[in-house]
Amino acid sequence: MALICIVVGNLYDDSPMEKVLRASRETAPRRHQAFESFCEQAYEAYHNDRWIDVIKSVNRALNTGFYNDSLYFFRGVAYESLGYFKYAKNDYKMAGNNGVYEANTALERLKQKMKAKGK
Repeated sequence: MALICIVVGNLYDDSPMEKVLRASRETAPRRHQAFESFCEQAYEAYHNDRWIDVIKSVNRALNTGFYNDSLYFFRGVAYESLGYFKYAKNDYKMAGNNGVYEANTALERLKQKMKAKGK
């Protein structure tokens, strides 16, 4: 007597994590293109002192899942310019810890400013 086994479908269904990873790979080119566009918008806004636009564009860029250390520095400058020192401090730390030299200088300057204002 012979045993016949017929398998229908995928014996090993994708796990939720595998589905997420596959979706991430499939959307990567489109997300990267959006990231580049948002970075350009952030840089343009930064050079034109449009601080709210800097923050919005940096947030959108980072929400694509891609990353650029300088974005945190630019957003830190925007936050500082708008008086949101706590947020600026966090972004300067993030940028400085990832090699953006100017962020360390900006962080020290911000600490002095916060100390002078009693914050």
